Amino acid sequence: MHVLPFFLFALFAGFHANGPTVAPAPLVIRCTPATIEVIQQGGRKGTPERIKNPIAEALVKAEPGTTIWLEPGDYPPFTIGFQSHSPANAAIAGGQPGNPIVVAGSAPGVRIVGSEGDTIAIDQRVPNGWITFKNLTIVPGQRAGVMFYQRGDGRLHQGYTFEDCHILGDYDTTTGEGKRAKWGVWGQNLADFRFAGVDAPARIENISEEHAFYLQNVQGAVTIENVHARDLGRTFCQFTARTDGRPGRGDVIVKNCVVEDACIAKADGFKGGSAFTICGRMQGAFLFEGNVYKAGFRPERLRFTLSGKPYGTGAFTAWEESMAGPTAALVLRDNDFSFAPGCGDRPVVSIGGCTRVLVVGENRFVSGGEQQALALDPVNQQGKPMSSPNGSIYLAPATKVGGELSWLGKKPSEEQLAKLQKLPATEEPPAGGGAGTSGGR
Repeated sequence: MHVLPFFLFALFAGFHANGPTVAPAPLVIRCTPATIEVIQQGGRKGTPERIKNPIAEALVKAEPGTTIWLEPGDYPPFTIGFQSHSPANAAIAGGQPGNPIVVAGSAPGVRIVGSEGDTIAIDQRVPNGWITFKNLTIVPGQRAGVMFYQRGDGRLHQGYTFEDCHILGDYDTTTGEGKRAKWGVWGQNLADFRFAGVDAPARIENISEEHAFYLQNVQGAVTIENVHARDLGRTFCQFTARTDGRPGRGDVIVKNCVVEDACIAKADGFKGGSAFTICGRMQGAFLFEGNVYKAGFRPERLRFTLSGKPYGTGAFTAWEESMAGPTAALVLRDNDFSFAPGCGDRPVVSIGGCTRVLVVGENRFVSGGEQQALALDPVNQQGKPMSSPNGSIYLAPATKVGGELSWLGKKPSEEQLAKLQKLPATEEPPAGGGAGTSGGR
């Protein structure tokens, strides 16, 4: 018979040689929509308890490294970090860098279903962070699927990750029936935030009123990757740093996302911005790589416009609101943004107010008609720049521009085009730049 050394036996038994120790952190907490069951280190199980809000209670009992397993079913909305004694609130510190709390669906069919407000709401009145959500479907309430509250005290929402999570609005875009929702994810002061499809694309659909991601004054790294979205009231992602908060800091990556038919809220006259939007005062770099935007290729959506107006808006815009401050650097690599014939009412891609612009690899920008395919330093009707001038600009010769290219409101001369296609001496040569200029479709 194998005999454990005394100190190991004491550890597993919950005792130290000099007396009792603190109980070990829960290894796993198993939830159903009505119960929780705590499983300690060594596999010791507790008795399932009936709970009003299992996810909130499980988060309260969890420690860094704990996994909260959710069995299939519909779970109620919950909050994190509020100073509240509600059974739906988890007033916790959360996990730690490299050792998060993980909330994971154990099988398909795990839904967190919102009601009047937000489905998952996070504040920092009780500072918290480093929580990972996996394999969940989030049904937005009437406001947001995930809400990171605005903070005036400088506290960050740090270390939140969503892997293989879907945000699916309970609204039928075709019939106009069902519960309306404003946002997929709304957040200010995010840092170390990631929303990604890992095993398959994450999905965001049927957000009737506004944006899939509306992220303000980001303060650290942000990644949105492998997300497929469609039927959005406003943009897929909008990054702003308005003057009621700090300038944006940290690098932002939006990669391998596929978006179709955004900016179609009736309340905006079906003209709710451009699908990917940056609005200035950003001190970090933005990389948009391998993304696809398509508008007007589904005939059933073409009626979402006003009489006499073309369907659709624009795919990408970077601009500077009220000349408040530029975006430090913008990189577009290998994106495909296209509008069906007759669709679109503004440039497919419009870039102003950036200190550096790198359009590298093999981007493809296709206009649906008379609208410009690519507008660099766009101007208003009076011919004045709409943002402060871009700094250095590089336009890879392999860029495919299906439509008009303008710079400062005019078609660039051959000499000006050659200047745009010359990589600034301070930049590294981009991968996949290729040779040859494409000006056709």
